[in-house]
Amino acid sequence: MAGHSSSTPASSSTDDTTIASRGKLAVRDAEQSTQGLRKQARNNGTGMGKRRLYLIALGTVFIAHAGAAQEAPGRVAPTGLLSDLGQELDDMGIRFRSQIVDEYANNPAGGVRQGGSNVGQFQAGASFDLDKIFGLPDANFHMTFVRDYGSGLAHNDTGTFIKQQEIYKNQFPKLRLGVFAYEQRLFDDRVDIFLGRLGSTTFYGRLANTCYFESGISCSVPQVLNSSAGFTFPTSATWAGNIKYKPIPGVYVEAGAFEDDSFIQHTNGFDFSTANATGVTTLSEIGVGDFDLETTALPGDFKIGGYATTAPFNDPLFNTKGQPQVLKGGKPLSSPDLRSGAYIMGEQAIWRPDPTTNESASVFAGWIQPAESEEVMVHQIYLGGVWRAPIEARPHDLIAVTGSYFRLSPREIEFLHDARVKAGGEGTNNANEYAFEMDYNALVMPSVRLSPNVQYIINPDNSGIPNTRVLPQNAVVLGVKLTINIGGLLGLPLAPNLSD
Repeated sequence: MAGHSSSTPASSSTDDTTIASRGKLAVRDAEQSTQGLRKQARNNGTGMGKRRLYLIALGTVFIAHAGAAQEAPGRVAPTGLLSDLGQELDDMGIRFRSQIVDEYANNPAGGVRQGGSNVGQFQAGASFDLDKIFGLPDANFHMTFVRDYGSGLAHNDTGTFIKQQEIYKNQFPKLRLGVFAYEQRLFDDRVDIFLGRLGSTTFYGRLANTCYFESGISCSVPQVLNSSAGFTFPTSATWAGNIKYKPIPGVYVEAGAFEDDSFIQHTNGFDFSTANATGVTTLSEIGVGDFDLETTALPGDFKIGGYATTAPFNDPLFNTKGQPQVLKGGKPLSSPDLRSGAYIMGEQAIWRPDPTTNESASVFAGWIQPAESEEVMVHQIYLGGVWRAPIEARPHDLIAVTGSYFRLSPREIEFLHDARVKAGGEGTNNANEYAFEMDYNALVMPSVRLSPNVQYIINPDNSGIPNTRVLPQNAVVLGVKLTINIGGLLGLPLAPNLSD
């Protein structure tokens, strides 16, 4: 079980001041080099020489920004340093997407122990319009590279199943290939097919309003879905196929199959074999509506989905002889049985005084229900809201709040009790766990957001650090999340987001 892993990922810290100062110098130098390259390209005329020079210029600026940046999502790129270049590349059928997310969290009270940690993730990828490039109608190819750094607060200090930083997805700090997939649209975009290396969280269990938070409670998918369903992240993409069909406008039906291979997290992503696969996860979802404030005054959507996975599951309590693993030792009991579950979720804008502005209030909610009682958590219910443009002078800021109820499984409670007794402690975890978070999400400049936040966890578990005498007390977590959409910052037309 992931929560009881004994692996110790390497950790790192980030000196934001040093990175920022070095980044400014690098960007300035890159801008000067880019201007020279673009001038040289214009003098050389059109053709492959010009394209090569543009690509070199683009790479130079990407490398310079990568040391200092962090993201903010957006579909339309503002004017920036590479706007002209981006438009020419777009005309050729090439779009880029790049971002860095950096998250710091500290728990001054509660958890197994107090501490702080910084984690982050850099992404750089591209989408290629195969119609423009090769004449293949309605076809695209997508790829993304990812680099994680740091080690999460939940892994090091709080020990909770709930992750205080959503960049906990892969705590193995190496550059890897993530998404690597072919897309084919058919029948006037009513059918959308993906084949290749993909993450299931790109397609299932997502809402538009649940990722304005630092914690992993609901982003990119709710915590219990992530842990029990065999869901895969694009950062550790596996072989998959997915098809989405829109029978009528505003309605879709989707189904996919995704390889289970947790070992891929340790690799650079270029091993395309299935030698380490442990099973297959199948998913399906039906959705109605589309949350898009640009096209609808009060948008909303509703989704219902299900999953089944053949990946074996390590029992949280028993060894292969049916004895308590903590007290008797031995290997955990592995269940080959099919695991499954279902979810229901939705979101709705409920207030918007002027449809021509961003000012609005939206709510969201969901329920995740595994079919088995042997998981760490037997269900999750979550809800929250987003208030856009809370201050008139700051129309692109927002305030986001969320809360979740988790039910700890009886086997997990007994496992944690046995581990605590063995360590010389006492006490039993409360089965009812609650997690809350509030963020102020500020657009500090185009494509750059800063989000200070506070989290509070009632009756926290210690599934991530089971071998402790401590019965965790209610936890307070203070955090800040910095995001920069590098492509948007540079003025590039953005590629589809298949990487979160």
